[in-house]
Amino acid sequence: MNLSRTLLTTVLIVFATGLSAQEAVKDSVRTSSSEGSNRNMLMNAASASQPRQISLGLPTANWATIYEDGLPVSHYMLQIYPYKSWHSGVSHESAGTMTPQDMVLKYGTISYGVDSKSKLAGDKFEGKVNYTLNHFGRQAIDANISSPIGKGWGFSVGTYQNFDPGSNHLDMTSLQDRVQFYKGSISKTWDEGRGKAGLIYQYSQYKGIIENFGPFIFVGDGSVKEYDGFKLGTDQYLPANNMVTFMDMETGQMMEQHIDKANTDKIHNVNFVLDYQWDNGTKLSVHSKYKRGHSYRSNSTVMGVSEAIAGSGYTYEDGREYIGKVQARRMLHFDAFDHFWMVNAELTGKSKDQRHKWRAEVDYWLNHGGTNTSMYMFAHEAKKDPKLLLLNGNKGYNYNTYIEYYNGHEHKVFGLISDEWNVSDRLWLYGGVRLEYIKEHGTAALADNEPGNKRHAGFYLNDGVAKKTKFDDGHINPAYIFSGRLALLSGFGLQAEYSTATIHSQLFHYGTAYYPTLEPSTVHYLRGGIYWKNKWIDLTSQITNITMSNSQERPNFEHVLVRDAGDLKAGMSETVTTQIAYDLATLGWVTDAVLTPFKGFNVHLMFTMRNPKYKNFKLSHTFSDGVTEEYDFSDKNITALSKVELEVEPSYTFGDWRIWASARYFSKQYINKTNSLYFNGRWETFGGVDYKLNNHVSFSASVVNILNQKGASGSIASADLVTDPTPYKNYVMAGTFIRPFTLELTTKLSF
Repeated sequence: MNLSRTLLTTVLIVFATGLSAQEAVKDSVRTSSSEGSNRNMLMNAASASQPRQISLGLPTANWATIYEDGLPVSHYMLQIYPYKSWHSGVSHESAGTMTPQDMVLKYGTISYGVDSKSKLAGDKFEGKVNYTLNHFGRQAIDANISSPIGKGWGFSVGTYQNFDPGSNHLDMTSLQDRVQFYKGSISKTWDEGRGKAGLIYQYSQYKGIIENFGPFIFVGDGSVKEYDGFKLGTDQYLPANNMVTFMDMETGQMMEQHIDKANTDKIHNVNFVLDYQWDNGTKLSVHSKYKRGHSYRSNSTVMGVSEAIAGSGYTYEDGREYIGKVQARRMLHFDAFDHFWMVNAELTGKSKDQRHKWRAEVDYWLNHGGTNTSMYMFAHEAKKDPKLLLLNGNKGYNYNTYIEYYNGHEHKVFGLISDEWNVSDRLWLYGGVRLEYIKEHGTAALADNEPGNKRHAGFYLNDGVAKKTKFDDGHINPAYIFSGRLALLSGFGLQAEYSTATIHSQLFHYGTAYYPTLEPSTVHYLRGGIYWKNKWIDLTSQITNITMSNSQERPNFEHVLVRDAGDLKAGMSETVTTQIAYDLATLGWVTDAVLTPFKGFNVHLMFTMRNPKYKNFKLSHTFSDGVTEEYDFSDKNITALSKVELEVEPSYTFGDWRIWASARYFSKQYINKTNSLYFNGRWETFGGVDYKLNNHVSFSASVVNILNQKGASGSIASADLVTDPTPYKNYVMAGTFIRPFTLELTTKLSF
């Protein structure tokens, strides 16, 4: 996704106020609140290629759930990430936000999501071309044409091409992102506005190398400072070696793959859409999707920074001994696939007295997915333009101490019903129920009853000891929503909503060494407060409470060995990945407002205050040296979540010009689960100017990270149990960063 290209469409969504003073009980919850349009998910400080995820007070997935033409772009976040076969641009008729209650009924989770609709042919020829570039060398072309061809039939074709070397140009590859989307559709429109049907095909090839890491000095007071002259965001922190060398987790053979191929997805999508409306206003919508994709992913993540001393075993490739700071990295090489078919049918209508707006939907989703995921560790200098380091003469070590494998099918059938009821001019109610049955079966490499499947250095499935195991499970997942709004005065009143959703383990949870928990994870979300709407203000202020039971995570834990173990010597660090489950709870207060004090000017304001906590979080793990460490993080603050967030987004339109800005503040975030270490608060800032030359040509100039903040974040795996922060003052670590100061220019043509 291209930031500057999407800003015009996104900002129109973000800053539009379109809601006039009314009794506020005659529209649905999805249109009576500015919540959805204000969330601005397409403007992401961390990535130009994907929507941002919005936290409700619980840890979120790295990628937002994206809907397109009535169905999810991906069955799950894994194995084919949604943004790798989707982008917001001229090939879409619309793109907006799905609220948590929308997501409960449609997807069975409580979160925000993106909703989009593909561009189909209208009653006249249309063409759009956007060209975007930034000062780091990125170029993107987004083009689409659509046209009627007679008797209600029409076609639409488009392409999106992205060439992005990245802000921290890597020697190992010429382009960190090389995206190719090709999309075409044929559609039929019925007379009298009764509806439309369309068949849409898209092929996407997405090469993406995620490398937003760098070293810095953690001062100890929440701030960071530059390490050894390294410039976060613009300096390179990967060796120039462009081959991924891994041990195949099935055969045990050593394999090589070029870094570009090892990070390329190839995906085919076929969508069918049908919307038809009868004379009485009842509307039928049918959506079907077939997706077939394969994904190679080999993005390494940074682990701890250690000190190599004489005799530690670290050398350069030419054999010279290395003494100094060492950056350890973990590489997961995914060889994954995802094939699925989805279909749904939805009926909507209104009662004769227009007081009820009802909806009924039934879905069937079939997914065949799997992965062969190999793993190894490697090391390099902790500096700008680092060189690869060998450990005991080897480029990699600890091969396959963690692997993922599963190959299975998942069947999901669910139905939902909802009703919006205008009880009176002052009272509005909305409720819905979703009931899902999910069935998973296939093969994995589970170690519960097969000791030979326990992961260890050099593990592979065909070693004569390990055995593929079968799994076969079925679950029922219920979800409910209820909302109410009471008008006390014209444009002022009370509103509240409650949502709950239950999910069990899903297909991808079977990939690790141990059988996933059969206990469900249930989220309860309750919020309530006031709303106030008139010509110059659209405001809601609510208390929120959200809880989650049995949250599953695969964290990395680091341990300093007390004796030699495998390739590692005593005193060195071992990093393990394990699956755990715990509870979470957050109490908060959110105020969201759009102010329009005078013509052409509006500002969106949002203030969030909350207290996110871990609950029932206890575990233990035995490391390779035989040492067992125990962890108890109950009642600690959830890491990487701020207690205070603030958004300020003004916009001013005059004549053919438009000036806008967006600033988001995130208060301090804890680094480790004991909460002894933290990062200070940071700002994410955007801004831009749009100019409409005429009806066919417009220009946009935008800036990402106006303040050029480093946005450093990350964790110190070795410090998860640390209560005394003293050893971590002026501590060298590595973590992620947001995009550096970036100037982007976009030209838009329409004809």
